[in-house]
Amino acid sequence: MSIKTKLAVAGLLSSACLAAQAAPVTYLGSDNNVSSLAQMVNSTAAAAQFLAVAGALNTVDFESPLPANLTITGGTTTNNSGCGALCGFDTTTGTGSFRSVVGGSVTFSFTNPVDAFGFYVNGLQTDLVPQQTIVYVDGSSVTQILNMPSSINGGGAFFGFIDFGQMISSVTFNATNDILAFDDLRFGRSENDPGDPNNVPEPASLALLGLGLAGLAASRRRKQQ
Repeated sequence: MSIKTKLAVAGLLSSACLAAQAAPVTYLGSDNNVSSLAQMVNSTAAAAQFLAVAGALNTVDFESPLPANLTITGGTTTNNSGCGALCGFDTTTGTGSFRSVVGGSVTFSFTNPVDAFGFYVNGLQTDLVPQQTIVYVDGSSVTQILNMPSSINGGGAFFGFIDFGQMISSVTFNATNDILAFDDLRFGRSENDPGDPNNVPEPASLALLGLGLAGLAASRRRKQQ
């Protein structure tokens, strides 16, 4: 294969990879008026979908010290929100601690950059307070702003996203004026990252590559005629 052909193939692969990584993929589920994880049916379904794609990630349930590669600024770890389920509760089976935030924001900082992040949150009253958001820089200086799903009357939700191949060093959760609890945080590098050379290219990438190679072959045949 000539150098020119190799460069063309490399360009096709790069374009396919960029297309696959153009925007974060979100996994959202919400439930109104909940007081336990068992009632958060839509939320747990979204969490399962997120983990099925992301694979094995770091887990933080606030029952033990935070791992060395994570720092959380904002909120406090507690086992009592002070106002019941309306202000949030623990979602880890058989335990009691969670992270409580009274308005404001919480920032999660990672020593080792991540591309996958998710957590359960409850105590939501999105009909009474402005929409909560997740904000982060995707590693290429582009700021991403993602809206939390709507949930009312002390509702619960799961929020997760994967921004394949990016290098995210921190994520900020804006709780605005609500009193909330979040728990069972998941973060890390997704196992199915299409930018990882150890992973098999996605079907879309393979199709693009095949079309590119076919075009190059046709071009060479025309030149030889």
